[in-house]
Amino acid sequence: MLRLFCYLYLTLAVCLGSAAWLLETYFPSPPSYSTEQQLAESILSLTPNNPAIKHTPLANFYLGEQLQASLLAGQVISVNDANSNLYFHKLADDRHTLLSIGPYSQPADQGYQSLVSLLFYSSLALAVVIFTGPLLFDLNKLRKASSKISNADFTAQVHFTRFSLLKSIGDTFDNMALALHNRNQSQRELINAVSHDFLTPISRAKFALEAVVDNNAYRHSVLQDIIELELLVEEFLTYAELEQCEPALLVKDYCPDELLQPCITKFQSYCPLAIRLDCELTAICVDKQSFQRLLQNLLGNAVRFAKTQIHIRLSQCESGTLLVIEDDGPGIPEHMRASLMQPFSKTASVHQTGYQGVGLGLSIVKQLCLWNNAKFSLDNAQTLSGARASILFRPIFPL
Repeated sequence: MLRLFCYLYLTLAVCLGSAAWLLETYFPSPPSYSTEQQLAESILSLTPNNPAIKHTPLANFYLGEQLQASLLAGQVISVNDANSNLYFHKLADDRHTLLSIGPYSQPADQGYQSLVSLLFYSSLALAVVIFTGPLLFDLNKLRKASSKISNADFTAQVHFTRFSLLKSIGDTFDNMALALHNRNQSQRELINAVSHDFLTPISRAKFALEAVVDNNAYRHSVLQDIIELELLVEEFLTYAELEQCEPALLVKDYCPDELLQPCITKFQSYCPLAIRLDCELTAICVDKQSFQRLLQNLLGNAVRFAKTQIHIRLSQCESGTLLVIEDDGPGIPEHMRASLMQPFSKTASVHQTGYQGVGLGLSIVKQLCLWNNAKFSLDNAQTLSGARASILFRPIFPL
């Protein structure tokens, strides 16, 4: 901060000093009236018979009460004529004659004052530009880097020069960004390791149970628990990945069955619920990974809370493509719908169903919808008695 003030004062001093030097060197001040007035007073007082002095009857002049009083008091007065020429007048000893000397040219005093003002304010403006120009440039650079950091791009650096007034702030920012980048990289490596270490044994156990021919209740219960565990780990990993950075979207046209059937088949393999699909579309333009993640989270919630059936509908409306999932479960109270979209939020229905999730599913849905230009909403089911989750996919140009 001290460096900023010193630089500002130095800039002002240099600019104002340069302006003063230019003014004195190339624009010297004009002579003032004081010398001419002293000379005129001497001539009018000491040599009233000087040929240069005009004698005019006082009655021929109207000078105003104030000037008239000054004359009667014996003073020398100055008066400008219509051409801005200056005359000096004094009353003669007979008190009836006006002694006048002149004319004197009007010096360019007003123009000189304007020039002084122009140079002064120009110097101030130049000082402000010299001081704020590099400062504004560095601040704009810092703003752009901060914007990148807010969008989870931790590679942003400002790299101010050693002459920058914000050098210390820039170095602190660069160190912070580097620390965030290193931390982000470490978290990504941890996520990749956890993804492999957790999901691989879970997948092996699931495949082993699916290979068992005996389809008893115990096998079905264990398989259901393993699939629930798999979904839970995937939710954690997805949430952690979304916290790191915005995913790269690959938007193009897909066949709806290609996106819907794998997820529906996965849930039907272990739940006895009736899942009905109504699809009016022959193609849908979305990011495949995001769409399947959204469908899995919403369908997973419906499976956990539905009693007997789930209804999935995919249709086209004026605003875009509409995905609706309804169930016949207990539903979601209106006052809890907004809070459920926050991380780690649960409804009272978990005590009724016995499902103990972590409350990340709908927060993941909300974030994915934000990045996919989609609108997510919760409501009461229209065809069934439970909850209704809908996602409106607004048009996105395919790659």
